[in-house]
Amino acid sequence: MKKTLLVLLLCSFWVTWASAQQTPTAPPARVLTPAEQKQKEKIDREIQRERQIRAEWLQKQREYEAKQAEKERQRQAKKAAKELPPQEAPKAKPAVVTPTPSANAPVSPPTVSQPVETTPTIVGPTEKELKAARRKEEQEAKEAKRAKEKAEKQAAREAKEARDRVDRSAVTPEPTPQVKEVPVEPAVPVETKAERPKRERRPVVKRADSMAVPSVNGAEPTVVRPGKEFLPKGHLFDPILLDPLEAQTYGSVLPGYWTEGQKYKGSIVPFAFGFAKPFYRRTTEPGRAEEWVLDLASFTQFEAYHDDALNKARRQIVNTDYKISIIYNIRRGENNYRIRVYHISSHLGDDYIYRNKLTAPSPNSVNYEQLDFTYSRTVNNWRLYGGAGIVLRKTEERKLFSAQLGAFYKKPSTKAARLVGGADIKFWQQTDFRPGIHGGVGIELGRTQNNLTFLLEGYSGFRPYSQYEQQQTSWIGIGLYLNPF
Repeated sequence: MKKTLLVLLLCSFWVTWASAQQTPTAPPARVLTPAEQKQKEKIDREIQRERQIRAEWLQKQREYEAKQAEKERQRQAKKAAKELPPQEAPKAKPAVVTPTPSANAPVSPPTVSQPVETTPTIVGPTEKELKAARRKEEQEAKEAKRAKEKAEKQAAREAKEARDRVDRSAVTPEPTPQVKEVPVEPAVPVETKAERPKRERRPVVKRADSMAVPSVNGAEPTVVRPGKEFLPKGHLFDPILLDPLEAQTYGSVLPGYWTEGQKYKGSIVPFAFGFAKPFYRRTTEPGRAEEWVLDLASFTQFEAYHDDALNKARRQIVNTDYKISIIYNIRRGENNYRIRVYHISSHLGDDYIYRNKLTAPSPNSVNYEQLDFTYSRTVNNWRLYGGAGIVLRKTEERKLFSAQLGAFYKKPSTKAARLVGGADIKFWQQTDFRPGIHGGVGIELGRTQNNLTFLLEGYSGFRPYSQYEQQQTSWIGIGLYLNPF
């Protein structure tokens, strides 16, 4: 009995465990919050909208492809119908009547053969032909687009040319051609031909050349538009080569140098680095222009001598002058004008101060501003110029007036080398109007505006550099001159 109960208990326990393994209890569903419910509904709506949009797009795509296929089939059918030879309609055969053998025999109706109608069979285009037709259609669309763009460009060009013609006709009206009449003799009829009227040249609209000088002949009429240039080339008023204080680059060697009649035991080597560059130019017509110019320069003098105490050669800086200018140049035909405002200051070199044991400050009148006006004109290859200036300082610091004149010759030549020479004379009230004369003769090399010039030069007058301008100075030597711009 006990064994039976134990078996029953074990069987019930096993059945219970097996049923628990077979039917697992699912966890209870979590209740969504209102916010989560709204988010879920929103996501469902977006998914539904996206499905609807995709379905609509697929439907439109299928409709478009069906329309294109229908058009292609119609096009191919028309093309095939054109390529097929025209078929003639079959001629109706005459009715054949069979005669009756005898009068007593029954009469049968005559048999007539009718023509059989034949309908032409149209073969649909193959897939290869469809692809070829599609490529051809795309190529034709591209060619049509290119032709349209070309036509638009041509129309724009013709409109621009029409506007230019209207502008030119507004400036100078076109002359009316005159036909020369040929008299005809009354007795003998002679055929007369009207001479072709000579066409006058229309005015050429072009930019004004700021460096050109107007021609006297005036062979062809020109209408010039005003031009504005930034950083133009060349100069309306060329720098004065022989002016010792002109902003240019040069170097000289002066083996012969005299101060107050005493020859210097050694050599003076003046060196300058400077340039004058126009930064804005306005031209209204050939030979009529204005420009603004900036020039900068530094003028340094070195001395080369033999020091007897140390028994060796020495090279030292004597003086350096600095100059900055703003210039307004004007050209009117062959007449050139320069209005200039500049500042200049002079500074003795440390080597010079130490060598000469200068311990006390000395008066320096070469530290001033000046306004000057200069006129220039070229006559028979000679450039003649002259001008005057006034110092923009008190008379206690520096006396006011100055003047300048000179001439410079340049031989016209197509070769790379040409003869040049001239003289420059300056007067300062500060030096009691004693003239400072700088002359030179030499060769200019080059065919551009930035040429090299070699000069055998000489000077006599007040000292053009440093604060010791009251000293009477003379020198002779050779120099190399260049204007970088």
